[in-house]
Amino acid sequence: MLWLYILLGILLLITLLLLLPIKIYASYSNDFYCVLYIGLLKLGLYPTKPKQKKKKSKRVKERTTEPKDEKTNLLKEKGLSGLIEIIKKIAELAVGVLKDLFKHIIIKKLLLSIKIAGKDAADTAIKYGECCSAVYPAISVITGAVNFKNYGVDISPDFNENAESAINFETEAKVFVLWLVVFAIKYGIKGIKLLLELKD
Repeated sequence: MLWLYILLGILLLITLLLLLPIKIYASYSNDFYCVLYIGLLKLGLYPTKPKQKKKKSKRVKERTTEPKDEKTNLLKEKGLSGLIEIIKKIAELAVGVLKDLFKHIIIKKLLLSIKIAGKDAADTAIKYGECCSAVYPAISVITGAVNFKNYGVDISPDFNENAESAINFETEAKVFVLWLVVFAIKYGIKGIKLLLELKD
C-alpha cells in the first residue's frame, strides 16, 4: 500500500503545481514598477537590481577560430511560394497562441488615468482628441479578448495655464500554470512540425 500513498502524493503535488497562479502587477506614476508572483515567490522585474561589476582577470584567453557553418538559403530551397507558406503557418501559430492565452488570462484590475495638457487650449483639445482616438479603441480590443473583473479608463483635458500632462496606470493579471503547460504541449508539437518542415 505504500506505493499507492506515494503515487497519490505525487499526483496531489502535480495538481497543486498545475493550479499554481502566476500573477503580474505593474504600475506607473512617476516611474514604472513591475513585479511577478509565482505562487508565493516574488520576482521584481522592474526596477532591476544593479549588477555588481566583475573584476577583469589579467589572463587573456586564447581565441579559437572555428569554421562557420554555411547559412542555408531558405528562398532557394523552398521557393517563394514555399517560404510564404511557412511564414503563413508561423503567423497562424503565433495568433493561435495569443488567442488561447488571452482567453485564460484574468485581469483583476486595470486602471488608467491620463491628464492632457498642451501649450494652449487649442493644442490641448487636439492632443486630447488624438489620445482618445488611440486609447479607447485599444482598451476595447483588450477588454474583448481578456477576462476582466475591474477596469476603468479616464482621459481628461486640463486647460489650466502651466498645466502638465500626467499618466497614472495600475494593472494586475494572473494565469494558472495549468494553461501554460497545455499551451506548451499543444503548440510545442505544432512548432516542432514547423521546424521539421524547415529542415526538410
